[in-house]
Amino acid sequence: EIRGMKSLKILCLDKNRISVIPPEILSCIEITELHLGNNRIKELPRELGYLKNLKKLMIYKNELSEIPEEIGHCQALQILDISCNNITMFPEGIYHCSLSELHCDENPLLEHLPVLSQNVNDVFYLKELCARMILQSFKDRNSILRKQATVRPDVLNLLKDARKCVLCDKSYLFSWLECVHFVDAKAVLKLSNRAGNIPIRACLCSYECFYSESHNYFAVSYPT
Repeated sequence: EIRGMKSLKILCLDKNRISVIPPEILSCIEITELHLGNNRIKELPRELGYLKNLKKLMIYKNELSEIPEEIGHCQALQILDISCNNITMFPEGIYHCSLSELHCDENPLLEHLPVLSQNVNDVFYLKELCARMILQSFKDRNSILRKQATVRPDVLNLLKDARKCVLCDKSYLFSWLECVHFVDAKAVLKLSNRAGNIPIRACLCSYECFYSESHNYFAVSYPT
């Protein structure tokens, strides 16, 4: 029934014991307000990014542990309420939203606290090394490897999920180092309702990048 409501603007499903967001909702691309508070939702689907007109997302008091990077496709998003969930940090995609208000109280957000650590060397599986070599070859129009890869649909399908290191800009596929950096909520994110630092997720391609100098990315450590 919802799928046929293409012109739907505001949808409120608060307090409905929902555990999974109905996929039909994500086909209503005209939605500007989506209220899903006080449910049992554990995951936001990547297809959330289809809602290009979404301005207000209220998903407080659920069981979310992360926000997908695809939220960055919701560039019209102005108000996000994820209070009372299990969020530890925000995706990089949040930079692309038009947020003016972010409500995230009562989440176990990461804090900038020093802990002891040991240097670790990079060890990559052969599949990751090959993927990185092919991805690097895409920068050279004359590369034989690039030409061979572009006529293999299976290879291109495998590489479509590749991402880039926030430090060196090199591509990686399966192996990365999850880090975090802390940004000023008002100065950087331009939030009107929140002060202090917000933890933003960042992925580095290797420990070699992590151990390089002059960056503000920190390794993530969870209590045991």
